[in-house]
Amino acid sequence: MDGTSSLLTHPMPRHYPSDDFDERQPTVPGLPSQLRSYQKLSTSSWLEAIQAQPDQYRNCRIQSISWIKALASPFSHEFIQFIVEDSVSGERTRVVAGREDSGDWVYVGWNWQSGQVPNDHYILPLPLLTLTFGCETGGRLPDVRSLAKVLASTTERQPYYTFHREMCWWYAETVFDGMFSKYGGSVKEWEWAKYRYSFIVKTSLLRRRVLTEHAERFKSELMEGMEY
Repeated sequence: MDGTSSLLTHPMPRHYPSDDFDERQPTVPGLPSQLRSYQKLSTSSWLEAIQAQPDQYRNCRIQSISWIKALASPFSHEFIQFIVEDSVSGERTRVVAGREDSGDWVYVGWNWQSGQVPNDHYILPLPLLTLTFGCETGGRLPDVRSLAKVLASTTERQPYYTFHREMCWWYAETVFDGMFSKYGGSVKEWEWAKYRYSFIVKTSLLRRRVLTEHAERFKSELMEGMEY
């Protein structure tokens, strides 16, 4: 959207209370500006940003959540990425969230179509599981605030990265399972789902080559579309 649409300028009906009229104010369709420009935010900061501008996020719904392993990252990093759609305009964006040794971070507004990644934790994405909302949930789609709450509450539950315990694998699983428990949906188990919670570097050279080919294809799919 070009953001140039103008608001209607009808006079305020006197029989409406002011609060009711505020709810009737037309808004410019499309994703909020905060989702259009790149930001790296802590999970608590992202939740606070959404809560500070509820009207801007009113129509933002989560279409799908994917649990991803980054093959070329340090320690076979795992994270989640999700598709946010404006239910009025149909505009979509991809947001990534995960636990790193420096904290739990949310990446918004990144240009994934460029083929570049925010840092080394997200190189060569291999899909493990995808949770899709919609028909399977009676058309009910979680809003962005609900997912932001799950991200922040997971951080609060265990705020520190601990190797072999509350690390990136644990964080991705906790968020994924939390959203499935709350909203249901259809789970797609990708061919390489069995490799979650594992270090790919321990597999054979031939297997790593096959996994890399699949990750490259998935990366190309992410550059061209907004399904996952």
